[in-house]
Amino acid sequence: MRIAITADNHLTDKKKHPERWKTLENILNDIREKDINKIIICGDLFNDDCHNYSEFDKLTDKYNNIDFLIIPGNHDPNISEKAITGSNVTIYTEPEVISFNDSDYSFFFLPYKPKITMGQQFVSYQEDLIPREWILISHGDWADSIRTPNPIEPDVYMPLSRKDIANYKPTLTILGHIHKPLDDTDYNVHYVGSPCGLDITETGRRRYSILDTKNLDLEHINVDSEVIYFDETINIWPMENEDEYLKNQIAKIKERWDLNSEEMSKAKIRIKIKGYSSNIRKLKDFCEKSFEGFSFWNNEKPDISEVYESYNYELLKITEKVVARIDQQSWVEIEGEPIKNEIISKAIKTIYSIS
Repeated sequence: MRIAITADNHLTDKKKHPERWKTLENILNDIREKDINKIIICGDLFNDDCHNYSEFDKLTDKYNNIDFLIIPGNHDPNISEKAITGSNVTIYTEPEVISFNDSDYSFFFLPYKPKITMGQQFVSYQEDLIPREWILISHGDWADSIRTPNPIEPDVYMPLSRKDIANYKPTLTILGHIHKPLDDTDYNVHYVGSPCGLDITETGRRRYSILDTKNLDLEHINVDSEVIYFDETINIWPMENEDEYLKNQIAKIKERWDLNSEEMSKAKIRIKIKGYSSNIRKLKDFCEKSFEGFSFWNNEKPDISEVYESYNYELLKITEKVVARIDQQSWVEIEGEPIKNEIISKAIKTIYSIS
């Protein structure tokens, strides 16, 4: 049997964020075409401000051939079957070990609880959690490995540690809470990610997952998201061919996005230019023209607020060598550390501050 998995949908009143509802429907239509009749939602199906679930009842009734298996997250801890009426909806408000007929593995559905770790909750169920024969479905922080900081939620939420993995040995862990899709293959821990970016900080294509309960193959599927966010920074410094340089940088960005015509219509972009230029007006006009046809987030135009006027071409060679040297390095994004583009920006600012 195959089961679809998603998380962090953050549904609100449909009029407020219709794109989140439509993206979930796109997933449901896709899995129905794939003849999949179960979907697991690993927490934060709803947002904090959602307290009327009648719209979700209509959705589950529309897809009454699909079973919805839901665990509450930190944004919807109070959802229960008292408020959600669909006969095809099961909400696991308490930890529960369940089995599927075709699988040799048990599933431990662990809903979010505040002020406790996942490991502390494993203790009460350790007789049912046979090492390497169970799968963890939960919502919280994989505290000892890959973690993308969330500025909105800087605290730690029901953490899972490497010690927990070592002691109880789940064969596979699938989590909600972190909105960026992440895969820690060393420990077989996966964040499915939010299927529709909630704002400009959640960039790029999104995904949902399909798990084969027999052989535990986990397949990640690109979601037909109703909105796709992109947030890009371009570093600039005075040079004789600024237009050509910008043209190449923008071409690389568009190539990386690799959007088809339908995706382009759904894209919301934010572009920031940082550094030094000999002609800021020309720079601004060139950037606006280069991104014609795209929708800018919040109707903003390319941000040139951190571009400063400079005609000092003597520093060009120094800047080119420094940028080339930085580009040659192997950069791995680490929590709390600046990314390569930020380092280049600081280097350029340092060089031109001496002029």
